[in-house]
Amino acid sequence: MIPVLILTRNCLELTKLCVDSVWRQDVPAQVHVYDNESSDGTKEWLSSTEGIIDQSSGVNLGVSAAWNFALDIIFSTTNDGARGWSADHVLVLNNDAIVPPWFCSELLSYDAPFVTGVAIDKQPVAKPERMPLNPHPDFSAFLIRRDCWLTVGPFDERMKLYASDCDFHIRAHRLGIPLWKANVPYYHVNSQTLKRATPEDRAIIEAQANADRAVFHSLYGCLPGTAEYEALFKEGK
Repeated sequence: MIPVLILTRNCLELTKLCVDSVWRQDVPAQVHVYDNESSDGTKEWLSSTEGIIDQSSGVNLGVSAAWNFALDIIFSTTNDGARGWSADHVLVLNNDAIVPPWFCSELLSYDAPFVTGVAIDKQPVAKPERMPLNPHPDFSAFLIRRDCWLTVGPFDERMKLYASDCDFHIRAHRLGIPLWKANVPYYHVNSQTLKRATPEDRAIIEAQANADRAVFHSLYGCLPGTAEYEALFKEGK
């Protein structure tokens, strides 16, 4: 059985679609959710829905720390053995990612430490042709194996919401661990947490995003998505 970790922060109807798509996989999948203190009924739905393992701590940790908290438990790198699963791999999804039935099995078929799907703006209708792996991962839907997690280490929690995925990619690259994107599409309803936020919450998210980018820049002297950022992957470090 493949554990699937989903982070939530409101957007309950999208979360329901995401969870349902996981339950429709052609391989057995177990849904784990970390809820960042939603206020739209998500917490109540999680507690009343059978078959979901709620890993929430009761604190809004943001993205990086919530990934770390839940992945530590699922990989059993935490001392909390009662909650650990000793998984060999975990699929991590944004709650606005809706995956086709063959998504998990296709990603599992790649002998890679870390492999992602490719986001598209509609539901895929057929399994695509198998193509060479692409070295530009998409962190909205990624399969991470235990060895990769233990070697690269946790996501940098100094970047709460943004850019810690890019930092993880750089650190993996410098350790000689490739992070890949496969030609395995899924429907990604982009940035719904921000788009559906109240004006007050949106201002908080945008301020945190700017702070996260500043941390990233202090570490690497550039910002994600720039030519300088891409050059970091050509250094051979």
